[in-house]
Order: sequence, then structure tokens, then C-alpha cells
Amino acid sequence: MLGDLDRLCRGPAEVDLGNLWAVALIEGTSVEAVQEGYGAPSPHPVWVAAALLSRVTEPWRAQDEGWEAEVERRTALAAGVLAQGVGPRARVARGHATVPVGWRVPSTVQADGEVIQVCRAWPVGERARVAVEGLDGRSRLRAATVDLDGRVKLLPPGADDTLPALADVAARGRLVVHRAGRRAVVELADRYAKVLRPGRAPGVAEASEAGRRLVEAAGLVAPSVLGHDDSVVDLSVLPGRPVHRLHADPSWPRIWETWAASWARLQGLGGEATAGLARHTGGDEAQVLRGWATRAAATGMLDGTPWPQRLAETARQLGMAAGETTGGLVVTHRDLHDQQLLWDGTRLGVLDLDTLCLAEPALDPLNLAVHADLRHAQGLWPAEAVPTVVDAVKGVLTAARVGEDRRVLAERATVTRLAAVYAFRPRWRERVLAWAERRWAALGG
Repeated sequence: MLGDLDRLCRGPAEVDLGNLWAVALIEGTSVEAVQEGYGAPSPHPVWVAAALLSRVTEPWRAQDEGWEAEVERRTALAAGVLAQGVGPRARVARGHATVPVGWRVPSTVQADGEVIQVCRAWPVGERARVAVEGLDGRSRLRAATVDLDGRVKLLPPGADDTLPALADVAARGRLVVHRAGRRAVVELADRYAKVLRPGRAPGVAEASEAGRRLVEAAGLVAPSVLGHDDSVVDLSVLPGRPVHRLHADPSWPRIWETWAASWARLQGLGGEATAGLARHTGGDEAQVLRGWATRAAATGMLDGTPWPQRLAETARQLGMAAGETTGGLVVTHRDLHDQQLLWDGTRLGVLDLDTLCLAEPALDPLNLAVHADLRHAQGLWPAEAVPTVVDAVKGVLTAARVGEDRRVLAERATVTRLAAVYAFRPRWRERVLAWAERRWAALGG
């Protein structure tokens, strides 16, 4: 059945075909069956580009969340079609795979009769594939990988051939994290078990204990390693509630006063206590950004946006500035954000300390401040919760004598990295890219 026939007329078949291809590219679907029904070849790229451009203003007219980013994406798709052409399933080469133009991580995946609601997704190395994590119809956490041609490999509940220890551990508790082929976390009755690839657990256990000793010296608390073998690290349960959920709690100002005082003490630690920590310079952080740029390029996830160029330029600036920071590195978490912190009413706990290192003093605080602004953009925190975090961060940066140039560069690095990370998250992609664009502009980008 057809609707909206008020524009019915005689005209070139390419008008309809171009529109069909344009919608397919926008939505990441295929028009193969429709083309077969028309019995016509693929339309000339000009017709598809014209149809795409005719739909550029639709997100603005609808005032969709993140409409600015979607307008840019549709414009870029039109440019890509003119450069690359079209086919029944328009695709571009990426390494050893071909990727449909405009492909995005789906919000659901289906395999083996199961439908998985995707919550998180990550690139898989430098290949045209993503790992996804989500809930099945029985609210069980499931992991899968998705090739960009649509093939889904769904792992059994609580099992992963690359993590052979997982099945036994998951049978005794509740799976709370599962990144296919990389790691998993299982909540047990009296502890958390971190399941890793064989051979990796001893290093994680040692780093976690070293990190715990350092943060406790600064007045914070952290999980203790209760034991480990080749593949599993058992960690104690910290008291308290996630800071991520406490933005409306009366203790909010006290939480951040406690964090600022503790983090200033942590950054002031040195000597023998920090002698064994790895060094993470500006050059190393530049490599992190280049890695995200490579992974995004393998999937086309940032095609049609300015973020690949911004990642490259920010990485270049970090590399140039690397020599200026090697003498002033401080104890650093390296992935500090609100979901890594717990509050029990008196003490602040910190999670995931196996990445603790010596790095530039701006890295942790600005990562935390940028995440606070992101939580507001996501609609998870009210606007009034953010300044408390930002003020605490400013205090730590001032105590560490971090100059304005270093602050801006560290903030740009965080914003570009988060744009790449959230480009893989279907729920948040457009909203976060729109937020990142605003944040970049505010930084004078």
C-alpha cells in the first residue's frame, strides 16, 4: 500500500530510485530487493546525492536531538556518494572488508533466535568489526561480535572461548560486564571476579594491589585483591554507592571536596612509593588518539564528520608537547570518571586501578570534568550538579600549577577521544557527537 500520492507524476525512474538509495544510506539498510523489483541498474550517484541533500534539513525541521550532527552526516553522505558511487548495497573498502556507506552500530542484533538490545559497543582491533554487549529477552547480559556485512556471532550466556575461565565463574554469580574476547566481570556473593585472557590475571592483580596501596596513602579506599590464578582476579567489594548516581544527594559538595583533597595528595606522592609505575607521556596519549582514529576508520564510524582530522591534529599537538611534561608526571588513574568512584558517606572509593601510572597532572582531573559536562548533555545529571565537579577540578589543577595551554590541550584530547568512543554506542551516538561539537567550539576549535 502506498501513501502520500499528492506528488504523483511522470518522470525519470531515477527520482524514486535515488530517494530509495538515499533513505537506505541514511538508515543503514539495503535496497537490493527494491532494485530487483524495479529491474533497473543502480541510479547515477548524482541522483542519490541530490536526494540526500533534499533530506538534509529534515532533522532540523523535526528538531531531533543532535540534529546538527545529523545534518552534517547527511551532507557528508552526499559527498561520499559522489566520490564513491553506489550499488545495490553501497560499500567502501576498509582493510580486508567492505563496509556499507553510512553503516552504524545497530541498536539491536539478532542471532540464534535471540534479539539483543545493544547497550555498549567497542571496535575490535583495527578490523571492520565491533563487539557489542546487551540484554536478551530474559534480561541476561550477552556479548556478541558484529561484522559490518551484518553477520552476528552471539556468544552463549556467560561463556566465551577466548575467556575459558568464564563459564565456571559465571555459573556461580551474575555477569555484569562482558566484552567479547577481552574481559568479563562477575558479581559473586562476597566479591567480584575479573575474568581475563589466560596469562593476564597475574599482571592485573599486581597492578591493582600497587594501585590500592597508593590511593590508600592519599586517603582513598580501593578493592583488595583476594586472590588470583592465571585468568581470574578476585576483588573485594567496596562499601558505598556509585557517585554517578548521587548528583541529587545532599552530600554532593562534600564528595567533591573529599575528592579534590585526596587527589591533590595522590598527585603529590613520589619517591620509592611510585618508583615502579609506568610512565604515560603526552606522546603515549597521542598514540591513544591515533588508535581510536584507526579503529574508527576501519568501520567508517566517523566518516562524514570532522573528528578524524581533529583526532589527528590533537595527537600531533600532544606529541609536540610531550617533551615539556616528562619531568612533571604525577600518579594518575588514566581512566578517571564518575563511574569509577564510590561514596559511603565518609570515604571515597576508586575502582579499576590496574591502569595506574605516572602521567601529566591535567589528565585525570580534566577527564573527570569533561565527563561531568557529558553527563548533563546525556540528560543523566541536572545542570546544577556540574559546577561542583568543575570547581573541584580547578582546585586540583591550580594546586598542580597546570597552565591554561595544558588545560585546553588535555580537554581537547578528552573530547576527541569521547567522540570516537561514543560513535560506537547506538543509544548515545548522535547526542554525544552534537555535545562534542559544542564543546570543541567552546575550546576555540
